[in-house]
Amino acid sequence: MVHLIPALTAAFLAFNVFAHGDVNKEILRRQAHLNHPERRSILDCKRSLVDSGWVREQHQRREDRLHELRVEAGFAQAHELVRRNPIEVELSYGKKGACTLDPEQTEGPFYVSGELVRKNILSGQIGPKAHVDINLIDVRNCMPIEGAYVELWGTNVTGVYSGVQSTANGNGSPDFSSNALRGIQPTNADGTASFITLIPGHYGGRTNHLHTLVHHDAKLLPNNTIIGGTISHVGQFYFEQDFINDLETFYPYTLNEQYHVFNDQDSLFLYANKSDDDPFMKVSKIGKTYADGLYATIDVGINHHAIQNWTSPVGKWTSEGTVPDPDSVYAGWPRPVSAPESSPTPSPSPSASSSA
Repeated sequence: MVHLIPALTAAFLAFNVFAHGDVNKEILRRQAHLNHPERRSILDCKRSLVDSGWVREQHQRREDRLHELRVEAGFAQAHELVRRNPIEVELSYGKKGACTLDPEQTEGPFYVSGELVRKNILSGQIGPKAHVDINLIDVRNCMPIEGAYVELWGTNVTGVYSGVQSTANGNGSPDFSSNALRGIQPTNADGTASFITLIPGHYGGRTNHLHTLVHHDAKLLPNNTIIGGTISHVGQFYFEQDFINDLETFYPYTLNEQYHVFNDQDSLFLYANKSDDDPFMKVSKIGKTYADGLYATIDVGINHHAIQNWTSPVGKWTSEGTVPDPDSVYAGWPRPVSAPESSPTPSPSPSASSSA
């Protein structure tokens, strides 16, 4: 874990305030979370998960999924699956585990509510396709959580969010007509929600990361959105620095002209990486290069009955695009929009799909 001297930490905090609003409040939330006397993590469930066979079965499911993706892409034959020693898997599981009792991270100034329930959230954005599996574990009873709705959103490869307008959002141009790289998926009986998206690019003040919310007891509407229920978890997922360093040397990530912020320069990451939490997604190549696609997974321990009611979406997605919310704490943030282009937005791929 990286520890920064106070003066340098203060400098990073000031930089991150520009990128994600009032970071100091987030740090206080994070400290309260880490110091909570009843805080539990996946580590507390390790024995139960191993003894029940869940760890072994989950690892085999992920081996099967990665092998399936490799077969589909022509990089393996169906009979060529080689499994890792299950005892080794069980011994190594839970050395660190992504978890939360309190809100783990901010939803940030680019959260848009009302997104669609769909698996493929590319909506034409270019870049290596990432197949993402997010698994939820209830840290109270150490069981997978079925029937929750996991919301996921992130930037494109040049660090630009869809559906919002802000001078802090990449090139600063309005993008209310797109909901690219935003969506919601239900968890299955194994507690897994699956998406097809991209590994996001970095942007001013922030390292590469994905945002997530977990909804419970929400109702699916005919228009493929959800309503009601509660939010138990607000989090962010990160990536190992060596992986990001390598990925961003490849097109189209090379189009990103924004200042490159590393993990150990991002104050929100530093607090997410404390204690037993492991905020890193585990990423594997499907083929020989990034262009062949990626498979990313993470286990997240949450308190199913925790309620986070402080989220403030900057807008709501509708059939007409994003409708800004004038009452959002992020409304007009950080200043009126009229900024010169600072990072190009890659052209959509006509062959890409946004269907569920």
